[in-house]
Amino acid sequence: MNNDVSKTIKTPAIALIVAGSINGAVGVAALLGGFVRLLWGNESLPVNEAERMGFIGGTVIGYGIALLTLLAAPLIIYGGTQMLSGKRYGLAKAAAIAAIIPFTNCCFLIGIPIGIWALTVLFKPEVKDYFAGIGTGSQIPPAPPEFGG
Repeated sequence: MNNDVSKTIKTPAIALIVAGSINGAVGVAALLGGFVRLLWGNESLPVNEAERMGFIGGTVIGYGIALLTLLAAPLIIYGGTQMLSGKRYGLAKAAAIAAIIPFTNCCFLIGIPIGIWALTVLFKPEVKDYFAGIGTGSQIPPAPPEFGG
């Protein structure tokens, strides 16, 4: 059973790691693009007050989401590695949830299905038992009975 469960969690765990890596790369690219735009761009702000506020708001929100993505990527990657090794069940669930949330996931078209898949696998009773160490062979056997006096 132990081998079957490890096979069950392997693919969604690897998918979480890949999704987190892609998110990290997208977050870095977006922030670097923002810095390049800030330093060498020669854009002028819109003249109309409403357009200017929209431009500034959109810029701040866009780079804020890129920063959140960059900060969430290590959580998703590490949670995926912990899921792969059958350790830290709560962290694996947190990584799957972070992959689902669009504000922490620039590539949410990839992250949402992978996060849902990982959560579905993590909520299976045999997977919970695997993380808890039940049936994995990691439990200490009882001491043998003592004979004689």
